[in-house]
Amino acid sequence: MNAALEVVCPLGEPVKKPIPLAPRPETLNGKTVGEIWNGGFGGEITFSVIREMLKERYPGVRIVPYTEFPLVTIASLWPERKAQTLEAVRRALIDKGVDAVITGNGG
Repeated sequence: MNAALEVVCPLGEPVKKPIPLAPRPETLNGKTVGEIWNGGFGGEITFSVIREMLKERYPGVRIVPYTEFPLVTIASLWPERKAQTLEAVRRALIDKGVDAVITGNGG
């Protein structure tokens, strides 16, 4: 069955051509993983569980907790603040030497 879907952005922004995903690391051993949180769904609880599971599976992983990054709420992505928020996150990721990021944790 062939179907054509029209995608509509809930933010009212034009839908852009997707950007290819970055290559994934073969392992997280020896890598630095950053946690980015939007303030929703009990991240203060779930991130600690994810953190411990990653450390158990990849003993050489270093985790930079969400508390060391800007909070990325829906309000922080409104058009007048979006560029500033994304630049702050980008800068923090670079400064902390992050190789991979957890940006969602359920909900």
